[in-house]
Amino acid sequence: MAKKIKLLLCCWCLQGYINRISGGEPTLVREHLLQILDLVEESEFPLFILETNGILLGADKGYVREISKYEKVHVRISLKAGTPEDFTRKTGAIPEAFELPFRGIENLLDYGVSFHVAAMTADPRIVTKRERLALARKLAEIDPRLLLELEEEVVDPYSTTLRRLELAGYRLEWPLRRMYAPISRLMREGIV
Repeated sequence: MAKKIKLLLCCWCLQGYINRISGGEPTLVREHLLQILDLVEESEFPLFILETNGILLGADKGYVREISKYEKVHVRISLKAGTPEDFTRKTGAIPEAFELPFRGIENLLDYGVSFHVAAMTADPRIVTKRERLALARKLAEIDPRLLLELEEEVVDPYSTTLRRLELAGYRLEWPLRRMYAPISRLMREGIV
């Protein structure tokens, strides 16, 4: 299997088609992910972006320690909500799991892994001002610099995403008519 993956990665790299692998939760199968990272380290790829919800990185500091050994990896942690209640509503996960991505961020900082945080904080259709500020404050408690580098997102209209949000009670109008001001601006204004 690893040889097939290496062949695919090399072909895609040579053709200039690939800059990230995403889909599902790539950290679920630890051994497989580490094999891919081994292949990337030996490849011509200058960078591998690991997109994750951060839950397993928060649950197991040893996993982050293993990832920290790779020089070409950059982790993108995608936060889903700013409160345990909103986390459960949006993801269906138990409220206790809400803290895990934030612990994952702390673990990445502790091990010096290259990373940044992304969050659906720009879309007023799915995040309230209260939830947005709660998420910003939580990140600022970990490290205020996280807010300056925060990748703020809006919902992409993928059919599976829209279905999942609809089941959670969200009705989204298209196109998006307004967005929140960047959290980094709120930080400069002393609101966060």
